[in-house]
Amino acid sequence: MMVYCPFCIGNGLIYKAVIKVTGDIIYICDECDMVWKTTDITEENCFTFREIMSALGRKDLWSELSDITPLEK
Repeated sequence: MMVYCPFCIGNGLIYKAVIKVTGDIIYICDECDMVWKTTDITEENCFTFREIMSALGRKDLWSELSDITPLEK
């Protein structure tokens, strides 16, 4: 069963991905680019992809990610 973004009302799928420059695992919505650092996907514990990548001095591009796979329950 796929995991959907709580912000995108059933349209955004959550993907597990690795940030290439750090090796950190994140969970990202393919619609709105909200990011979670845990599989506890709620509206209260998320960040924007731009925030995460800006803190690393990188652009918020999916090409900065690797090992992108759909998150399943």
